[in-house]
Amino acid sequence: MEKDITLGQLLRGKSSGKFVNNNGEYCTVLRYYIGNKQKFQVIFGENLYSLATRAAINSTSEKKIIKLLTTENFMLV
Repeated sequence: MEKDITLGQLLRGKSSGKFVNNNGEYCTVLRYYIGNKQKFQVIFGENLYSLATRAAINSTSEKKIIKLLTTENFMLV
């Protein structure tokens, strides 16, 4: 993938998206704001109500979320 790709490009302009990788593992990425601070949450599971396959990630770093999605080959469903 490109080095200067943004999370907005990966989410195709939306505030959330469902991704799947080559191993069939699903994750949902949510982008939200508290005040004027942008935050991100990654939930690992087929949907928001299914059993999680690993611990959720809460972050304020867009780069950390991009790195996770690109290194583990997650693609938008």
